Order: sequence, then structure tokens, then C-alpha cells
Amino acid sequence: MLTQTQLKAVFQKYDFSPLKRFGENYLVDGNVKDRIISEANACLGDTILEIGPGLGALTFDLASKSSAVFAVEKDKKAFEILKDLVKDGLPALKIFNEDILEYDLSKVFTGNKIKVIGNLPYYITTPVIEYIVENREIVESALIVIQKEVALRLLASEGSKDRGSISCFVQYYTRPEYLCTISRTSFYPVPDVDSSLLRLNILHEPAHHVKDEPVFFKIVRGAFNQRRKSIINSLSREAVLDIPKEKLTGILNELKIDPSSRPQDLPLSSFANIANSVS
Repeated sequence: MLTQTQLKAVFQKYDFSPLKRFGENYLVDGNVKDRIISEANACLGDTILEIGPGLGALTFDLASKSSAVFAVEKDKKAFEILKDLVKDGLPALKIFNEDILEYDLSKVFTGNKIKVIGNLPYYITTPVIEYIVENREIVESALIVIQKEVALRLLASEGSKDRGSISCFVQYYTRPEYLCTISRTSFYPVPDVDSSLLRLNILHEPAHHVKDEPVFFKIVRGAFNQRRKSIINSLSREAVLDIPKEKLTGILNELKIDPSSRPQDLPLSSFANIANSVS
């Protein structure tokens, strides 16, 4: 991993400026790097997808421990610099200049499920998580560095002000683990907020049985889109379930759900039960 001094020298040598629109903040804290590599637990036989390798803060360690590392970097200049830094020294590493959301993950699947690792900018966090979930049949887990406030939303349980539809989405398909907080000073340029290291363990089966997932997520989104409203008011709307309040009240009472509840107060199982009752 490059130190901050070395990183600045590389920036100068290649006439490179980190792109703010890509959220390019490079890890320069060796202790944090060691923690992430330890949590990655990479070993021979592993196939790793690294999202946004930047200038290789994690890449070199991952490629020296794994059988195959596929590093996908969107920034063309950073991609070219990383290739030059690596040269031919890491045979396990393949680097691609692509947008991760357009990258076909199935072409790197060789039988062993893939471990995903990445430092995710704020603007792409939710789309990348959706991408990981869409590929859950071939992904084992995702070790991600994200903004701390986003991490808290992903982990938020019922009763938390941070709970939202993304919390339900993540907790339906994965078992999220909060590993540690990472100070903003661990990066250069220094971002405006602290980050968190989070692991998303892909569940073999979703957390709850749901007969119709599109209906389930329509209910979740409909509820949290009107989070200040009670469940009875948000879900009875034409855009969501389009069910008369009297009928929906009966369904909720039968499920032992208070119709005046706010969405953030309901456990994931309640949304699953509502979906199954109206499907």
C-alpha cells in the first residue's frame, strides 16, 4: 500500500487528480488496510472481485493470497496507473477498465463462490449492493467500506430512525455485520465523513418466506416512501395495495399488527406477513 507521501508522488508523476465525482479517496492507513485484509480472509482457491481497486491499496495483498482477483476500475487513468504499478508481478490479478454495474460477473465464476471486496463511493453504494444481491447465486459475501451513515441504515432494526427500505432489502437477502469504524483521516484526499467496514453474508434462502417478492418489495417501498404516515394510510393507497382501509385494517389486526404503526417500527417479518396475506 502506498503511503500518503508516495501517493502524492504518484499523482505528480502521472499528472493525476482524484475525481470527486467518482468518490476517489485512497486508503493510506496501514492499520486499516491490515484489518480489511484480515477480514477478507483471502486464501488459495478463492476468487475475488475487487470493486474500485484505485491504486492497489488492497489489491497487492489480495492477489498474493488468492488464486484469482478480478479488479474492476471505472477511472481510465487510475486503471492505467495501476497496470503500470503492477506490471507482470501478480499473475493472479486481472484488471478491467469497466463500470462495475455493467460487468458480467458470471464470466469470472469458476465453481467457487465469489468474495466481493470494495471501497464504495456514496453515489454508487445502493446500486452496487443491488448488483451483489442480483448475483447472489454465485456470490458468497461482500466486504465493503461505505459511509458510516449508510452502514447504520443497512443495519437498522425496527424502532430505529435510520431504518428504511434499503434496510429491509439488505436484511432480507443478507446477514449484515458491522466490523469497525474507519476515520476519514485514513484516506487521501480526506473525505467529509467517516466510513465503516461492513460484511454482507449472502443468505442461502431469504430471511423470510414470501410468496410474491415483487408484492413484498412494493409494500416495503410504499411504506417507507410515506414513513411519517401510519401503515394503514401508506399501504391502502392506490399506488401501493389499493385496498379499502376497512379491509386492510382487518388483515393487519388478524396479523396482530397495529394499523397505526409507522413502517420503521415493524420487523421484517411483519412486511412478509402482510405480503403473504394479500398475495
